Amino acid sequence: MLRPKALDHVGLIVSDVDRSVRFYEALGLELLRRSEPGSGRSAAVLKVGDQEINIFCNPELIEASRDQAQKIDHLCLMMESATIDDLIGALREAGLDIVRGPVKRRDGAAVFLNDPDGVRVELQIRDA
Repeated sequence: MLRPKALDHVGLIVSDVDRSVRFYEALGLELLRRSEPGSGRSAAVLKVGDQEINIFCNPELIEASRDQAQKIDHLCLMMESATIDDLIGALREAGLDIVRGPVKRRDGAAVFLNDPDGVRVELQIRDA
C-alpha cells in the first residue's frame, strides 16, 4: 500500500507572477526564487512551512485555459494564530478580502480568500 507522508508542493498557473507573489507574501509565504526563462514566461517558488507553492505564468497556457474550468478547487494553509478573530484582523490589516467565513471546523475554524487568479485559498487554525 502506498503511504504518502507529506505534500511537497502545489503548482499553479497564474496570469501575473508579480501580483500573485504579492498576494502570497501578504499571507506570510516567503519568496525563495524567481525565474524569467523568456518568451513572456515567468515563475516563482514560495515557501510555506516545509512545503512550497510554485507559480507559473506562460501566456500560451493562460490563453489555452481561458475557456476551461479552474483545475484546482482550493488549497489550504494552516495558520499560526491565537484565534480566528486574530487571523481575520491580520488579513484586514494586510488588505486581503475574506470571501467566506469564518467557518467552524471539527477542530478549529477557517476563512476563505481568492488569490488574484480566482483560486480559493482556505486559511485554517486549530483550536488550542
